[in-house]
Amino acid sequence: MSIHDAGVRAPLRPPPRAGFSIKAAMIVPGIGALILAAFIGAGFLTSNPVQQTKATTRSFSVAGTSLRARPAVQALKVITVSGQPPGNIVNATSIPVGATRVSFQNNSASAQAYDAQIRLTIDASQAAVQNFYSKDLKQQGWQIFETGPADNDPGAIEVLAKKAGSDGFYWELGAVVSATTFGPAAPASGSTAFVLRLFQQPDPD
Repeated sequence: MSIHDAGVRAPLRPPPRAGFSIKAAMIVPGIGALILAAFIGAGFLTSNPVQQTKATTRSFSVAGTSLRARPAVQALKVITVSGQPPGNIVNATSIPVGATRVSFQNNSASAQAYDAQIRLTIDASQAAVQNFYSKDLKQQGWQIFETGPADNDPGAIEVLAKKAGSDGFYWELGAVVSATTFGPAAPASGSTAFVLRLFQQPDPD
């Protein structure tokens, strides 16, 4: 006699258990790691935005001076290396319209940090160029911390300013304006040479 003939129901077997997969177990932590990485990446980009240099060369007026300004992007190209100075520093640097770059110099090797300069000339007086940078740097968001006679350059006047760079460092700009010279080819106001020097401040210990 079979169990069915006896009227006794056979015990129900539990459904088969699904096998445990280590790959499935790793999906959730893996997704979590991706989300965390995305948040970290977003935070990095937010706190360290990539600053592109402006392509425009259009001149603009500067309050308090008769000299017009134009972006110094082209003039600074010869000393721009591997994204240094950062875009926001280059974009905040101007030269007066009519100024011509005559030379450049890279001092980074001896300074062990970015340190470079360009030399320019313009048919304007020393007082006009000094006043231009005193006004323009403030207008461009620089903090001027010193103005006066330049060290080791008799007759020159310097305007020193600093600004936070998008690379996380502070940058300093020095506009050193030499005494005006007069000559047969110079206008009545004379010709003035000046140096723009940019250098990165080292990270404080």
